[in-house]
Amino acid sequence: MCTGIRDVASFATLHSSYQRTLTTGFSHVPKMIKSSRQIPQLNMALIPMTVNELQEALVLGVPTGDQYSTYWGRTSRERYNAMFESASVTFLGLFASYFLSFVIGSPVATFLGTVAAFWTLLGPELKAYQRNWELIGGRPLVNPTFEDDYDDDFFDSPKDGLRGAYFVGCIQKVAVVEHSLVPSEEEYDLLDFQDYTMETDENELALGQPWMLRLSMGDSSGRNMQVHARMSEDYLDIEEGMPCVCILLSTNERFDVLAGLTDVYIPDAGCFVGDYPYMNKFALRKQLDENDELLQVLDDEDEFWNDVYLNRVNIPRRSSSE
Repeated sequence: MCTGIRDVASFATLHSSYQRTLTTGFSHVPKMIKSSRQIPQLNMALIPMTVNELQEALVLGVPTGDQYSTYWGRTSRERYNAMFESASVTFLGLFASYFLSFVIGSPVATFLGTVAAFWTLLGPELKAYQRNWELIGGRPLVNPTFEDDYDDDFFDSPKDGLRGAYFVGCIQKVAVVEHSLVPSEEEYDLLDFQDYTMETDENELALGQPWMLRLSMGDSSGRNMQVHARMSEDYLDIEEGMPCVCILLSTNERFDVLAGLTDVYIPDAGCFVGDYPYMNKFALRKQLDENDELLQVLDDEDEFWNDVYLNRVNIPRRSSSE
């Protein structure tokens, strides 16, 4: 229950922040247009993704090993709870199927008993399928569109569906908080947690809720968004100014409405920030190596923010009315 509440609160905070500060478009367009008309260039560091690229970068089918292992948890307490849940489902399922066999017949009861008996193997996979489905909500993935009268198949896309784009920016601020709703005055510096481990999280031991990482990201246009994730020792190397990449999903062609967000990849820290690994890590690294456009934007954002932190340049924030 606490995890569900934390996820909803985190997404609500992100969605609110996104709507206030993020009016987006595409600063880079694939060179696939047969028309000679110019596509309006917008300043947001978003790179549109085709359906094929989305299907490759996101895990929408068979769960990965990372997603499978998420079910069992990352600490001894989480693993104990997962094993207790699995054992309970197995025992109660077998017990119930035995008595149901007298009511609904042996074939159906045998099937239910088999599912319960193998729940230790089936449970993690079914939960991963559920999380992957929830990211897109059963909606079809479509290619991004700009104008209705373009001839190329890339732009011949239905209006309804989810469009995806890489968000490329840099870490503006990183902090640790007790929960996602605390004000900035109650944030803790990440440097104070250099000896932190998930296994010895004192906040979870005392209050039942672990520390959370608060990550503020922005691009060179002055737009930003904020995400929260459970604190982990994998995040201790994150620093302000590091470039970052994630995938945004939107039902709107201009990406001014946020429908989904994946975990955030920070190459310099070698980590993915998020409570659930929606992205295919190997496919993402492959696209970073092979996609010159994505690499160029990543380098541009990195260079820009290096200048910002070296020279302390003030970047004006842009509201959604701009």
